[in-house]
Amino acid sequence: MLESAGPIIVGVVNVTPDSFSDGGRFADALGAIEHGVRLVEQGAQIVDVGGESTRPGAAAVGPAEELGRVLPVVAGLVSRGVIVSIDTRHAEVARAALGSGAAIVNDVSGLRDPVMRDVLAEHDVPVVIMHTPVDNPATMQRHAQYDDVVQSVVEFLRERVAFAAAGGVTRVIVDPGIGFGKTTDHNLEVLRRLEEVVSLGLPVLVGASRKRFVGEITGVDAPGARLVGTLVAHLAALDHGASMLRVYDVAEHVEAVRMWQALSA
Repeated sequence: MLESAGPIIVGVVNVTPDSFSDGGRFADALGAIEHGVRLVEQGAQIVDVGGESTRPGAAAVGPAEELGRVLPVVAGLVSRGVIVSIDTRHAEVARAALGSGAAIVNDVSGLRDPVMRDVLAEHDVPVVIMHTPVDNPATMQRHAQYDDVVQSVVEFLRERVAFAAAGGVTRVIVDPGIGFGKTTDHNLEVLRRLEEVVSLGLPVLVGASRKRFVGEITGVDAPGARLVGTLVAHLAALDHGASMLRVYDVAEHVEAVRMWQALSA
C-alpha cells in the first residue's frame, strides 16, 4: 500500500471535542466510523484516527481518555476493511490501537515517548515521524525560532530516523510538521524547499489541511472554508516530491490529484 504508484490520500477522523477544524463533529464512535468509511468511499487509502487535539495551545489528553475515544473507532473501521493509522504521541495508545488492528502509527512527537520505538518494532508496522520543536502542543508556537527552519527540520528527522533504525524500526515515513511550532513564513519555506526533506530518501507526508497559515494567507477565517488554499499548498507539495497527503476533504483532493497527475504525465 505504501508502494502505491501515485500520491496516497490519508483521510482524517478526529475523535475529539476540540479539534481546530472539526471539533466535536465525530466525537461519538458510530459517527466517526461512518465518517471514516465515507472517506474511503471518496478515495482515501488510509484513515488516520486521532483522539487528542494537537492544535497550537491544545491541552494534553491522558492516555486513558485517548484510548476510550479511539479504540472503538479503530476496531470499527478495521472490521469494515479500512486501513487505519493511529495518530498518537503515546506508546500505550499505539500498542492498544495496533492490537485492535491499526496498521500504521502517526507520531507527531517524533518518537519522544521512550517506549514508542519498542512498540513499533514489536508490531513491525510503518511509522510517520513528524518534526515538532517540542512535544507539547500548548507551548510549541513559543519555540518557532530557527536559524534555518528547513535545515532544522531535516536534521531532526534524520536523527529520529536513525534512532528508529537503531531499535529495529525501518519502515518510516517523514512529515515536516506544517503548522507545528512554525510561523506562516516557516511553513511556506518548508513547502518551497520540500525537496530537502525528500532528499532523506523516505516517503514524505504533508498535512496542511485547513491550517492557520492557509487562513492567514487567503484571508479565510473559518478552517472549514480553507479548501482552495489547502489544495494549492498540497499540489505544490506534490510538485516538490511529497508522496502522501493528510487531508480532511478527500473527494476534492482526489479530483485535484487526478488533474495534477494528468498534467504531470
